[in-house]
Amino acid sequence: MASKGEPNAGTATNLKEGEIKTETIDNFAPQMNEGPEPGLNPSIIQPTTDAVTRKEKAVKASLLFLNKAESIVASHTIMFPEFKHWQDQIKQILDSIERPRVLVGVLGYTGSGKSSLINALIDEEMVVPANAMRASTSVVTEISWNDSDDPEKAFRAEIEFISEKEWKAEMDILLDDLKNATKGEDVSINTGSEASTAFAKISAVWPGVTLDKLKGMTSEELFHEIEGVSNHLDCNLDISDSKAKSFSQQINSYIDSNNKQASSKGISYWPLVRCVRIYTKAEILRHGLVLVDLPGLGDSNTGRTQVTENYVKNLTYVWVVADIVRAIDDQVAKDLMGKSFRRQLLMDGKYDDKYVTFIMTKTDMINTDEVIESLQLREHDLKEILLREEESLKQVHNCQEALDRKALKIKNINKALKTIMKIHKSSTSDRAILRKRKHTENDTTDLLPDNEEQSSVDLETPENQILERKHLVKRRAHSVKSVRALEKKLAEMNRTLKLIRKDIKAACTQARNRYTQEHLKIDFENGLRDLKQDIFHDTADKHQSGNEEEEKKNSVHHQRPVNQLNVFCVSSKGYQKLAGRFKRDRIPEGFASVDDTFIPGLQEYAASSTLMARTKIADTFLNDFNLLKLSVKSWAENGSPNSLSSSQKHKLQAMLEQQLGILNKSFGCAFETTTSRIREIINTDILPTLKDCIETSTIKTRQTCRDLTESDTSFQTWKAICRRQGKFNNKKKVNYDWNGVFLEPFLECLAKPWERVFNVQMRHIHNEYSRIVVAAINTFSTDIRPLLHDISEASASNLPVEILAKIPYLQRKTTTKISTSMDFTQSQAQKIHRLIEPLIQQHMRPAYHSCSLESNTGALARMKEHLLRHIMMNNENMYKEASKLLKKRLNKMTRTLEGLLSKAHIDTSKYLRKEIEDMIMVAVEKDDEAREKVSRVRNTLCKDLILELNTLEAAWVRSASEPVENPKSLNTDGKAEDDSSEDGEGDDFTCDTDCSDGSEGVESTSDEVEGS
Repeated sequence: MASKGEPNAGTATNLKEGEIKTETIDNFAPQMNEGPEPGLNPSIIQPTTDAVTRKEKAVKASLLFLNKAESIVASHTIMFPEFKHWQDQIKQILDSIERPRVLVGVLGYTGSGKSSLINALIDEEMVVPANAMRASTSVVTEISWNDSDDPEKAFRAEIEFISEKEWKAEMDILLDDLKNATKGEDVSINTGSEASTAFAKISAVWPGVTLDKLKGMTSEELFHEIEGVSNHLDCNLDISDSKAKSFSQQINSYIDSNNKQASSKGISYWPLVRCVRIYTKAEILRHGLVLVDLPGLGDSNTGRTQVTENYVKNLTYVWVVADIVRAIDDQVAKDLMGKSFRRQLLMDGKYDDKYVTFIMTKTDMINTDEVIESLQLREHDLKEILLREEESLKQVHNCQEALDRKALKIKNINKALKTIMKIHKSSTSDRAILRKRKHTENDTTDLLPDNEEQSSVDLETPENQILERKHLVKRRAHSVKSVRALEKKLAEMNRTLKLIRKDIKAACTQARNRYTQEHLKIDFENGLRDLKQDIFHDTADKHQSGNEEEEKKNSVHHQRPVNQLNVFCVSSKGYQKLAGRFKRDRIPEGFASVDDTFIPGLQEYAASSTLMARTKIADTFLNDFNLLKLSVKSWAENGSPNSLSSSQKHKLQAMLEQQLGILNKSFGCAFETTTSRIREIINTDILPTLKDCIETSTIKTRQTCRDLTESDTSFQTWKAICRRQGKFNNKKKVNYDWNGVFLEPFLECLAKPWERVFNVQMRHIHNEYSRIVVAAINTFSTDIRPLLHDISEASASNLPVEILAKIPYLQRKTTTKISTSMDFTQSQAQKIHRLIEPLIQQHMRPAYHSCSLESNTGALARMKEHLLRHIMMNNENMYKEASKLLKKRLNKMTRTLEGLLSKAHIDTSKYLRKEIEDMIMVAVEKDDEAREKVSRVRNTLCKDLILELNTLEAAWVRSASEPVENPKSLNTDGKAEDDSSEDGEGDDFTCDTDCSDGSEGVESTSDEVEGS
């Protein structure tokens, strides 16, 4: 166990331009070093796998200590009132433990290989349905870690079904689509029309249904007619299996919208499913990673796309997946995400390389000739290897020609042998023999190659015939031997040529990967620049508050170099084959090992995406735990304090009140300044802009509506859009979003001040508040020192002075709470600006309803009149209501935020008051008999607690020096990491400068060692 420090060892911290330093109390007390500069976002600091793993080991050891300590003190809370406070702290710490949950959305067009990618990442052949010919995923599918150790539940799924109300509402729309089918259309053939799509969806849950049965049927009648539907709505279904293949087959009918096997046997449930959650023991999921397979963009099913859009706002990160063959032409980085989605990312502060990752799939599909020419590799990168290929081709050609000549020679020898055999069996007549001799001599001569010595042997006698035959057989054997040697040589040459071409294919794959990565990075940056130009070009800065230079300084985290964007080019097929799966398939060329498919690299990257969340959870736990641990340790290592007189107690209490008054005044001034600044930036930057939003949107929407009415959209599509309240995707992958169209001018006007306020200014204000609060706590620790010394001297105990050791942890706890309020602010900002679209949809309902009722001749023209008239009469009021809603919600958010910021410093003040008051109250007079009894019990408890503290600290030292258990999770910067501290005791498992807070200079000794 670390030796106890001197009573005055806990010197007060000194604040100077963000630098905080303290002397250590013991080996596990923190050393404060220079923190991040004020105003910078510390979340860009990526923790290492080693550091996080060690902290998590320390958390486990700390949990054991909490259980032991709680059992020791549980029966002595009356004799020692401070134990009750410990119990409250233990409960609070245990209740605050949470499991990391990092949602990574896999987003992309239908057929881009998302499901195959996920199957490769979790090292399974097929858990998530995947099909190269059409969309397989029709519902949101989450894949996360399986906690069950039951081998029969190695693969588990929870199927969440939609409600009865949702199903009936969708049936109303689908039945209406059928009623408005084009005259003479065969809806049973999936042509992509609204009616055929509706019939296909109804047929999925009602196999064998005919159009005649559906005529005139209501959604209520249909609900009662379809057997088995009501049993699944408004409920969840659990599925489990020990094998991946059989498990995948079981869940297929709930995910795959094209499962022919399921539909041929009976009902397909995918139209009734809202979400599927799959649990499996894939290594990359162990620490809280959740892969979310989202229905394809551009999908024909409206529900799929809508679910995807709603789900995206809850994601921690987004992976944009595209086929590498289409990646360049499709301008993936700009077009795949869509302008409205990119604008949301910008307003949310997520349009950056930390949130978005691009993954190009199917790198095994490559035409090397095209790549060589298009990337101009012939004269540069591949010049040498292409010359080797050319030389190898010549050698193969020459060897093949030599082989062909030898083969022809053998063929001619065989013909000659055949002729001799005929001569031998010819007629015995002399004339006949003579004729044959003359004829065959000429034949034999003609059959032999020119470069061979012609036989001059007289074939009149059988003896000469035999000699000639032996001669030919010998020559044939020699030629066959030569042919075999040439065939062996040719085979070797072909193998060499094949290896060269494999190298060429691998080089072309890598060159295309590099080109795609650079192109996407540039495309991503251009997309951000173009979006800002579109949004900002007509947005005046007359409402902007604050200093421009200050804002430029504090927006540095939004202008990181584009080369930091993560782009992966992978081959799921190549990885699966090289890993021994899909045994019937051929191994794709161009990959010497699984690493060349870059799936292992993506697995490491995916696993590392949980480090931030895991660090935050571990740091918060360990910081709160250390506050309690210091209390326990100080109590256990110090004897019972001497009693204080009543006058001493009142004097010390008065001194405490004075110092707390000064501290609370500092807190109050910082709080007032902070909240005043928050209201100022909202009142100055956002609220005045709303007037501009109303005026601009009112004008632009009228023209937008005219454009819609002048488009050549068909009557059936108009009806489908209006029946779906403004949103519809058809089979041709055309996305109609009229609500988004009417929303766009409003958000374009609002986006610039919104992004500036919530992603730049608000963060700076919180960071500044953290800095001031930390400085106030430091000042208090300096000013309170004489009081603590007085209490220590009067009570003959080190307990009061050792409170100073808690100051750094208390600072960190306070700044973490301030950071939490910043997270709350950004979360609320994301929710608030998304409220405008539902409001616009609500205002447009009367127009949509009127349009959906139209039919017969001239219906399309009347529908256009309804829409245009509604916009002309109501659009200004619609945007005024949107503005009013934003003001109301922003005001509510501000009040809640003020409460959170106030609570951060109030809790700190209360904690300090209670800790110091307890020191005063404990040292009260007791009679000798009671004191002796308390002393005996205290000595026993001290021994038990010191034993547990020793055990804990030994476990912490082991955790700091043991190598990381999981070698698969590598340091994200690719550098080797030191598995131990410099002295084996340097890692105190106190949290770093919180990766998401604004604290200044709060950094642990452990990470100083690890980072060196």
